[in-house]
Amino acid sequence: MTRRPSWFVCLVLVTLLSHAVLSGVRTLISYRALALGGDALAVGVITAAFALLPLAVALQIGRAVDRGRGLLLVRWGLVLTVLAVVAAALSPGLAVLAIASALLGLGQMLHTVACQSLIPLWSPPDKIDGRFGQLTLGVSTGQLLGFPIAGVVATLTNSGSSDANHVATTPALLVMAALATLAVPLAYVFRPAVTERVSRSDHAGNQQSTLAILGTRGMRPAIYSSLTVLTGMDLLMAYLPVLGQQMGLSVGTVTFLLTARTVTSVISRATMPWLLRTFPRRWLLVSATLASSVPMLLLPLTSNVALLTVFMLVVGFFWGLGQPLTMSWVTTVADPSNRAAALSIRLAGNRIGQVVVPVTAGGLAGLTGVGAVFVACGLLLMTSAACTARSTRDLGAPT
Repeated sequence: MTRRPSWFVCLVLVTLLSHAVLSGVRTLISYRALALGGDALAVGVITAAFALLPLAVALQIGRAVDRGRGLLLVRWGLVLTVLAVVAAALSPGLAVLAIASALLGLGQMLHTVACQSLIPLWSPPDKIDGRFGQLTLGVSTGQLLGFPIAGVVATLTNSGSSDANHVATTPALLVMAALATLAVPLAYVFRPAVTERVSRSDHAGNQQSTLAILGTRGMRPAIYSSLTVLTGMDLLMAYLPVLGQQMGLSVGTVTFLLTARTVTSVISRATMPWLLRTFPRRWLLVSATLASSVPMLLLPLTSNVALLTVFMLVVGFFWGLGQPLTMSWVTTVADPSNRAAALSIRLAGNRIGQVVVPVTAGGLAGLTGVGAVFVACGLLLMTSAACTARSTRDLGAPT
């Protein structure tokens, strides 16, 4: 009998490849929007489109995973990701690009909720924390690969061009579509750890409402912390190209800066078991937003690449802690029959931030300049740090 690969190894590889695609494509979409005649507001609207469609179906996705449909959603999400990237590569205008961004967001929501939710559903309790760390390490590693792959192809494609305001993105997006295609077979080769499915009627008796889940002790501060970190990542990916063009930074330099952020996210996630043994979890949760707020505030004040690199290294290290710790926090406090729903609400909260903040930031950038986006992001991270510090003291975050 042929031995099948581990389900967890396949999920990590799927996550690695899909986030390599996501990180590269999100930055390329910003450049494509500018090349198609868009401005900072258009970039904000297209970035928000990535979050809007998934927001409408997030809870239903979580409910489906809780009923045993997680593996099916992983597969659908990966296929939709391939189609969305191809659509972005061939988009003739801003409207089609916004639709491609929305489909990319839906595909990412499908496989992300499913992958995250299968870990507590298919893992022994003592392995959940470590596996969330390894899954998010796959996220960071994927980002570490995605930024330079997209950046190198875009740089080579535009090496003979003298127009810095019109970056050719089609070849790089097609390369990312090919990379996304590699992830699809991985969702079919492993044997599921659990195959039991629950009908809608049987699951209804254990199903909590959204308000009941949000009312769970510790749930709201965990969601807010996750929201601010992920929104910060989105704003950085979407608006660093815009800021870079204003500062005279090349595509390669912007890619290098985003890659530097990802490198230290990989380091923090790889060392997370040691960090959790050495420092209180509360300190790590607070630092994820507090220590990253200052570099974001200072980012638009300098065009010095060395200093910008230092900012990115600091931001990346502490943002790398935020996502796995809030995932673990949510699954620890959630009712076992509603863990996937709770994780989907966490991601829905992230998407609300990804809808509201980019549009607001785009309008702010249009009025006061793109630097205001990073100042606003830094202030948001500070409020999150204060909320986390207060809430973990009063509510007792998991330790």
